[in-house]
Amino acid sequence: MKKYLQALFILVVVFSLMLAGCQPAAQPAADEANEPAAAGDEAAPASDEQEPVTLHFLKIQDDLEAKAFAEMVEAWHQVEDGKWSYVEIVYDSKPFADLFPSIEKAVATDSQIDIVQADGPDVKHFAYNGVLLDLTEYFTEDELATWDTQSVLEGSLNGKFYAPPEAQSCQLMWYNADMFEEAGIDVSTTDGWIYGDGESAITNWQKLTVDSNGDGTPEVFGLENSGPWDYFQRIPSRTNGEKGDVTYLGINADGTFTGSFDSDAAIEAYQFQQDMVNEYKVMSATNTANQMLSGIAATAIYQDMIMGTQKDQFPDFNMGAIKSPYFKTEVCQSGSWHYGIAANTKYLDEALAFVKFASSDEGASYIWKYKSQIPANIGLLNTLPDFTDDPARALMKEAMLENGVNRIETPAYTEYNSLFTEFFGSLLAGDDAAELAHEYAGLMDQAAAKYEGWNQ
Repeated sequence: MKKYLQALFILVVVFSLMLAGCQPAAQPAADEANEPAAAGDEAAPASDEQEPVTLHFLKIQDDLEAKAFAEMVEAWHQVEDGKWSYVEIVYDSKPFADLFPSIEKAVATDSQIDIVQADGPDVKHFAYNGVLLDLTEYFTEDELATWDTQSVLEGSLNGKFYAPPEAQSCQLMWYNADMFEEAGIDVSTTDGWIYGDGESAITNWQKLTVDSNGDGTPEVFGLENSGPWDYFQRIPSRTNGEKGDVTYLGINADGTFTGSFDSDAAIEAYQFQQDMVNEYKVMSATNTANQMLSGIAATAIYQDMIMGTQKDQFPDFNMGAIKSPYFKTEVCQSGSWHYGIAANTKYLDEALAFVKFASSDEGASYIWKYKSQIPANIGLLNTLPDFTDDPARALMKEAMLENGVNRIETPAYTEYNSLFTEFFGSLLAGDDAAELAHEYAGLMDQAAAKYEGWNQ
């Protein structure tokens, strides 16, 4: 166990930085949603040498994860001859929309909080504002090498490591195999289709689009509208860049957006996305859940979670997968959840021990068992038979490792994503693509200005 004075010194320094960077909230995070201890209703008995310790874990509300953590903590209590059996974990679970502000509130108001669960793109925001402890000294190069590169980068800020990963994600283009057969579309290759007028993506989506009464409103669209969010709809513009350039990265090296979000290549892609709705009519202007699985779209660009939905809700659906379409460069936007240690934890050693276990191959196996998300752990990923035997999962693994690139990397990701959602809604409504791109690049720069110097 680390010396107490060392831990106390780290906490004092980090908490001071946090106070300088975070705006205090009026109310502490609510605790009405606390779940029982992960290992069951009874906490493991304390050892003779240790007083009982309770770790408070602020996380997303997710029933499957709750089951995973229950088993995970029970297993953690068994390691090293029960070394950590005196530690109880209590959860405060929040809906996705409430998690981000709840984490900042809890730390800023010195609420009792030890571990947080953060969406990958938000790690940089929390690190920048001193909400999370810098864990660089506690993770060796060998430990970092157990995860895929995207996960390590997403959990880092300016070369310092803050948050190990829980899992990963990536997208494929999923399709209704029966509709493909009816339309005579060849799926002998899993290569992604090419975006652009007259290219394979648009010609195939046109074949799959059905407007039986000719009223201009298809009964079946070629492509599902997966929603206005960056995670899905920024992919086409990034693929229109060359690997490593500002269009591909989606953000400038100095953390600004003018010149990257509104590059000529990005605008070309935005215009094509607009044309898919208004000119070619192969995609609906509105987003509703499970369009492909419900039979009103022939394809969907989505992450592997769709496999769980298909299995649970649409067991008879005949689904296949190929790589996502692209213009010039294949892109599989990645990034999922991470574990962080709150700056004001009173139990650094215990929190660190749990976070290390949770992000290890063994800990990640429980997340896989219940959620079936792509493990960020390369060792686990390479040993799971699903990623060898199942063609779709094998393709997902290949796409992530070969074409994976993180979502836009900035402490201003939340502000950026909110603005992107507005931008995309206006784009599909028919507003001028170039004017919109220039306008929103400026708004994104304004939002990012308060984080000036974050990448120095």
